[in-house]
Amino acid sequence: MQGRSPRMYLMTRYLYTSIYGCKYNFQQNETKILIIEMLTVIAVLSSVLACHAQTGISADPACDVTKGCFSDCSGSLCSFLVTWRPVNNGQIVFEITSAVSAPNSWAAIGFSGDRSMGSDSVVACVSSGGVIAAESGYTDGRSYRSLSNDLGLSAVTGTVVDSVMSCSFTRTMNIPGQQEFYDLQQDWHILFARGQAVSGNPTKHAQSPIISREAVDFQSTSTLTGTEVSYPLVKAHGSLMIVAWVLLASIGIFVARYMKPLWPNSTLLGAKVWFPIHRICMGTAMTLTIIAFIIIFVEAGGYAHNIGVSAGSILFGQYHPVLGIIVTILSVVNPTMAIFRCAPDHEKRPIFNFAHRICGISAHIIAAITIIFGTYLEKSQATGSASGVAIAYLWVFMIVNIVLEVYMLTKRREAGRSADIELVNQGGRESLTPEGLQQTEEFAVKCAFGVQILLMSVFALTLLVLINSG
Repeated sequence: MQGRSPRMYLMTRYLYTSIYGCKYNFQQNETKILIIEMLTVIAVLSSVLACHAQTGISADPACDVTKGCFSDCSGSLCSFLVTWRPVNNGQIVFEITSAVSAPNSWAAIGFSGDRSMGSDSVVACVSSGGVIAAESGYTDGRSYRSLSNDLGLSAVTGTVVDSVMSCSFTRTMNIPGQQEFYDLQQDWHILFARGQAVSGNPTKHAQSPIISREAVDFQSTSTLTGTEVSYPLVKAHGSLMIVAWVLLASIGIFVARYMKPLWPNSTLLGAKVWFPIHRICMGTAMTLTIIAFIIIFVEAGGYAHNIGVSAGSILFGQYHPVLGIIVTILSVVNPTMAIFRCAPDHEKRPIFNFAHRICGISAHIIAAITIIFGTYLEKSQATGSASGVAIAYLWVFMIVNIVLEVYMLTKRREAGRSADIELVNQGGRESLTPEGLQQTEEFAVKCAFGVQILLMSVFALTLLVLINSG
């Protein structure tokens, strides 16, 4: 304990034993574990707040004058811009400008008879090794196939400069006999998508395609905006995870940590009151996590190797899938471990207690970070404030628990207790009696529990609204 004050030693020791619920010798390696855990959460949150990518494309002043335009522009800045202008001999000149995440990328437009993907005629601009090529293609459900590199296309030019792809080509309006090469004399919904290319071949789009709200007359010069293609299964996945971890797991962990001494003479469902509450919350959280895990695997068709991060957001979102798998594994392992736990008086029970708490706390922290990362994914279609709310939730949860820990430790110190909650002689100085201390702690815990339920409910409801209104 050299170099540290007795107060700091006791506080740090008590915080450690409070978190893990067991009495251990407070050795140097345990100090490092506690510090590393707190610094990891703070470092991740700080990085999330600081590392937003900056991308932007200027709007074209010729839109609605000599060109038709389709974009996601907000004010004068866009992440993509598609323009077209009819020329003689039944042809249309298209220009695609798009922010891209890598030099070898693709950006494409599609022509669809409805507002969903599938059965769409496509023209893709593909950058490979600094060379831009354009190809006609067709989508059928989830799959894309190239029709011919030069089918109905001519005058292809393009560049990739400062993470912005510019591609221009002339497309024939119609080719008789080519049913998958749509006739642009008809009106179609226009789609835009982009992604990375491997060896000159487009991979799965990395961001949610944008589709026009109404069918487009490509012989006009109108200006259009679009909405993202909806992903209801992604929204269901996110909603289940929010309920599971922001609400239920937060309550279940709080109850197990702080409410064991409460209502000692009362039972619920044949056990002490805290235990059924903890078991119901965490069991339901596990069930919802498994359902959400299955839903997203069905939506993605397996593990998502190439996921899209919203334009202007951070790349941390790309770690969402692997972190989600870790959370799912931990959420199954922990209750399974609890089923086979040894008796409370067994000599190895402290080992189970330590492993159970480490597993639960780790799952909760990783789940919270995973939810934050998920708000940056293109398919989540979350509004811009969703990430801020998710970050605020984790900070508030930590602060409420730390404040309660410090408050309870202070009261116990006033009662003359050590970090292990042992009553000591105060040399005649008045202090709280054990009974008074218990009543004070119970009142503080009940107040904190009410605040916890209220705050976690507000955060969960707010996040549900934000991700389902996008």
